[in-house]
Amino acid sequence: MKKLPVVIVLVIGSIIMIFPILSLLGASFKTHTLVFTGGIIPQHPTLKNYATIFSSNIPLLRWILNSISVSIIASLIVVVIDSLAAYSLAKLKFAGRNVIFYVIVSSLMIPPIATLIPMYLEFSSANLLNTYWVLVLPYSANAFGIFLLYQFYLGIPDELVDAAKVDGSSKFRTWISIFVPLSTASLATLGLLTFMNVYNDFFWPLVSTNSNGMRTVTVGVALTAIGQYTTNYAELMALTFCSIIPMLLAFIFAQRKLTQGISTTGFNL
Repeated sequence: MKKLPVVIVLVIGSIIMIFPILSLLGASFKTHTLVFTGGIIPQHPTLKNYATIFSSNIPLLRWILNSISVSIIASLIVVVIDSLAAYSLAKLKFAGRNVIFYVIVSSLMIPPIATLIPMYLEFSSANLLNTYWVLVLPYSANAFGIFLLYQFYLGIPDELVDAAKVDGSSKFRTWISIFVPLSTASLATLGLLTFMNVYNDFFWPLVSTNSNGMRTVTVGVALTAIGQYTTNYAELMALTFCSIIPMLLAFIFAQRKLTQGISTTGFNL
């Protein structure tokens, strides 16, 4: 009974959070004329909207595949680079280590929009616009991941590093044999957060790509909403719901690792 108020608050909060998704799902099964009426549950559900978006000229599957591929590749690169950087800053002794860490953490205060034009010009000069490189490389490392893993690596005893050094292990071997296995939950957390961030990103894929086949699903849905389906909200709802399915599945299957990783790093979102 002591936990009942907490449970009630969590249930109410969950309902508030899930209501937009349920409303979106219900509207996707309605006709265009009834999309904003009749509550969440449609009185006369129809699959016409889904049949239309999959049979039309909209490359929905290509957009979703682009988003998933870019998000997975970026997540893997981030996990490796940020883990190596955090290990170096937390356990290796070299001149300027603290200065480098503070500079990296301070970069979190720089708004991403401030780096948009320089980054665009850089990729333009390298002739990488409208390619998969321009969609992956901007996410290949981030200060948030380094800070997240740095907190966890500080808690690993130095005796493990010293023991590995006595056994003749190199610094890279120590990282891959000791730190990676011990930080599986933290790495999974970083990978999932990166996946969600890259998958949901809109502005950078919008300005860095211009062909329909290179669009990610967020940009594709937005452009479709502005164009063909400006008035047909039922089909737009179906298109939007299909776009969020991969991210929902990723979170459902990795939520245990996400919770465990956040708790073990000592970092609060």
